[in-house]
Amino acid sequence: MKKFVVCVALIYGVNVHAERYTGINNPMNFNQIMGSKMVTRLSEIPNNGRLNDIRLGWSETYWPSNRGGIAYRWNSPDPQPFKYKLNTLRELKSMSETELSYLSPAELYDISQSDYNYTLTKKVLSKITARDLWWEGICHGWAEAAANYPEPAKVSLTNKDGVKVTFGSSDVKALLAMHDAYNSLGYYSRVGERCDVRGKAPGEEDARDGQLPIPTEEESNLPKCRDVNAGAFHLVLTNMIGIHSRSFVADIDRYNDVWNQPIVSYSTSIVGEETVSPEDRMSGVERRVKVSTKMTYGEELQFESPERVARGEINFVSKEPVTGTPHQAFRFKIYDYILEIDGSGNVIGGEWISASRPDFLWGKKRDERFLNSPIPLAGLNAIYRPARR
Repeated sequence: MKKFVVCVALIYGVNVHAERYTGINNPMNFNQIMGSKMVTRLSEIPNNGRLNDIRLGWSETYWPSNRGGIAYRWNSPDPQPFKYKLNTLRELKSMSETELSYLSPAELYDISQSDYNYTLTKKVLSKITARDLWWEGICHGWAEAAANYPEPAKVSLTNKDGVKVTFGSSDVKALLAMHDAYNSLGYYSRVGERCDVRGKAPGEEDARDGQLPIPTEEESNLPKCRDVNAGAFHLVLTNMIGIHSRSFVADIDRYNDVWNQPIVSYSTSIVGEETVSPEDRMSGVERRVKVSTKMTYGEELQFESPERVARGEINFVSKEPVTGTPHQAFRFKIYDYILEIDGSGNVIGGEWISASRPDFLWGKKRDERFLNSPIPLAGLNAIYRPARR
């Protein structure tokens, strides 16, 4: 990882039957954050699931490092990344509510704590530069926070010097993302390894990447690039969302880039049965079931002010129901794969058919209290309030 970073394959179907999930690919790795044992019988797994709390999976920018991260004055008509002057207490007291709203989430936090040395703001700016890559930011913090904390409400606080600070929902989201990127200490569950081979799978391209090489078949079949095991993916998805209504995070980029997204729903259809070879039966496989799954996730946003969105100046389209913010967006991926089933009806492995697939899955338990180290954000305990349903 570089600084405040992590955000952000061409694989053709090879005639190799799926591996059993083990080790880093074992879906049981999620048992601790679920608080119960993984259900593995295919007949007991729901084919559809959606989070009960629609306030989860909220959209937000990944706070790009090259724009200033959470020290970016995103709501200002003249943001001037990295170049603005920090205001004194005297200056703050003379500013209007509108002028104060132009300040960055980091500045607003410092002011709410009566910290006119701007400890948080300076800490953020010291770790990033305008030369950072376009995809560098805190999408890992955003995705985790969006998976664990219902969408925050707008809140106003008055600091000990009488300065009224109003945090918009996006300001609080920025602070939650920063906290969960670096301060979160909850138990960490992970399935799958990161594939660091440079390239893209069909459907995962981004024009901002420019021309990328096509990974070779040898690179695509490296152990770290064949996961996450398809059977493990199916069990984590259906148990976390369908049984427990718990969100988690998936890196939806098959290869080197890391694009963390909070998962909100899925729908699975059984397409048919595949032939079971003698080798499969020797390894305990009695059925090979072909499925197609639509996985929906909260989408990150570009840096645009909600006022511009509301005025129609930004061509913003949401394909799914909103969660309470005027600029909520969801996207989905459709994955085709084979589930390997043993004689007792348990999913014990799987084989990918789709070239595009998640690289790894992870999640953490929600922190009960916001922490002050290594990023000073304990003040979130008085700032964060979930929006009403």
